[in-house]
Amino acid sequence: MDFRTVPYVDRLLRLRIPDRNLIFEVEPGNLPGACDHSDAVLSALRNPYASSPLSESVRGARDVVIISDDNTRRTPCGVIVPLVLDELNRAGIPDSAVSIVISSGTHRPMTSLEIDQKYGREVVSRVPIIPHRYKEPAELVDFGTTSRGTPIVVNRHVVEADFRIAIGEIVPHHPAGFGGGAKAVLPGVAGEETVARMHLLGSRYPGLGVVETEMRREMEDFAGKIGLNFIVNAVLNREGELAAMVAGHFVAAHRQGVALSRQVYGATIPELADMTVSSTSPVDFDFFQGDKGITSAELATREGGEIVLVSGCAEGISAAHPELADYLGQMSVDEIWEAVETGDVPDRLTCAEAIVVANIARKMRITLVTEGITRQLAKRLGFGHRPPHALQQYVDERLAADPDLKIGILRNSAEILPVVG
Repeated sequence: MDFRTVPYVDRLLRLRIPDRNLIFEVEPGNLPGACDHSDAVLSALRNPYASSPLSESVRGARDVVIISDDNTRRTPCGVIVPLVLDELNRAGIPDSAVSIVISSGTHRPMTSLEIDQKYGREVVSRVPIIPHRYKEPAELVDFGTTSRGTPIVVNRHVVEADFRIAIGEIVPHHPAGFGGGAKAVLPGVAGEETVARMHLLGSRYPGLGVVETEMRREMEDFAGKIGLNFIVNAVLNREGELAAMVAGHFVAAHRQGVALSRQVYGATIPELADMTVSSTSPVDFDFFQGDKGITSAELATREGGEIVLVSGCAEGISAAHPELADYLGQMSVDEIWEAVETGDVPDRLTCAEAIVVANIARKMRITLVTEGITRQLAKRLGFGHRPPHALQQYVDERLAADPDLKIGILRNSAEILPVVG
């Protein structure tokens, strides 16, 4: 019986599980990193899918906006953005005609230090970087509705530009199916009600690892109507290294990237576990991000089983959405939906997140292993709680109660896609 390691924030927790009880231990695959990151990015920009090369597509534009993700994603913007700017320069677009809007959706704003770390000093010195203010009417434009009737309320800097480029990462995502592509604009640079409606749609039709989700269709309708001209998407390996790049049309290029992403993040397991230990590191700075490890672990755990979520949650539930504690664990799924439909809640987006997690919690037990959320708060949310140093003790207790317990371990669970096979 060997020790297993479970990543937690900046350290590894040692966990001893008898071989007879451990039925799987999986993490993302490890495609080799690109030997030359610059070559990989430039090749994608110059050989795009269903589009002319970027330097040709952008000709004639007077100003360009780059829509790029925030620090909740691992996209290597410090590598990608300078090369995009250089290609724009080749096409006659000077840096003075380019701006970046951070595709943060309803996340908290990035600090100046976080922006420097994400984009690098070169980018910060070359072009303005604009935060997305999803609650500020003066920063938003009403652009009609999607075919489903969702209001298209979008960042004005995005729609006022002549040419729009979205940069992001393609990973499995609940409830969008996969990140990347049109997700940069919806929810990335949309208004609060627009984002809420999209997430409520996703909570009705969950689809982790599914490409053609209802939510994806809505995002692509939105992107088509505002005119998303070009995407640049990365696929990273489990070490966080750039493994592949795709660029071009926001549907065609995205689908190519999804095929590559499946090679990294798809993980075959032999059967469903009674208990899944789900480590979300490095996606772990708050519960709103860390709960992605619950949605992936659901696919690896039998109904009536247990998910043990190992996640740092240094910023607690969420600086932007603390209201989650008012819904999750306090109201049933039906009660949350009723409150959404009657307008009796101030934050419909948070309700959507609560619905997703509550639907899982009524099928299986959830225990948090964290220092970022207190035992009292975990209890309020309807979860068990253990500090990281007590993980081994907790697993031992569960094994003592059921010596035949089938246990699985997911690493990087916020970005993994378990498949029984």
